[in-house]
Amino acid sequence: MSQVAGIDYSMTSPAICCYDGSTWRFFFLTSKKKLEGTFHTEDNTMSFTGTNIDHLSTNDLDRFDMISDWAIDVLKQNDVTTVMLEDYSFGSTGRTFQIGENTGLLKYKIKSSKITYETVPPTVLKKFATGKGNAKKELLNETFKQTVGIDVKVLLEQSDKSWNPSSDIIDAYYLTMYAIKEKQDGIEV
Repeated sequence: MSQVAGIDYSMTSPAICCYDGSTWRFFFLTSKKKLEGTFHTEDNTMSFTGTNIDHLSTNDLDRFDMISDWAIDVLKQNDVTTVMLEDYSFGSTGRTFQIGENTGLLKYKIKSSKITYETVPPTVLKKFATGKGNAKKELLNETFKQTVGIDVKVLLEQSDKSWNPSSDIIDAYYLTMYAIKEKQDGIEV
């Protein structure tokens, strides 16, 4: 099986899940020193690698460039051929133009790297993962624990109120699973 990846992309805490048919590798950016480095599940079927983002520029364009370079490096190092991205949330508020610029730069670099990508609307992804299109982080976390048998928040020693990077990792996992399902159903991704 070719390498498949799901990317939960953002300006502060993106996460990538890569799957090669037997091993799950998760990568995320973090400003928390305790989350830097690699964490493994007991059976070594999953690894979680945190990279420090303190060095990222506060200038938006430079920051977007550095984050997208990080993502492309992860995809290339893992020989990823197919990527699933979460599409824009049209109910978003705040820095929506910056979110678009950030994601647009990533899409451009993915395409320039000759990697195939598709997008899935957030509601479709949540329904795929939990059966509810408006699922909250708590339900996604519970579904992940039941499906995969791992509590990412516990593995990364996160508090009950802390959601990054665990929610980003979980979203990246379901994006990867969605890409796998699309391939199995014969739909080009």
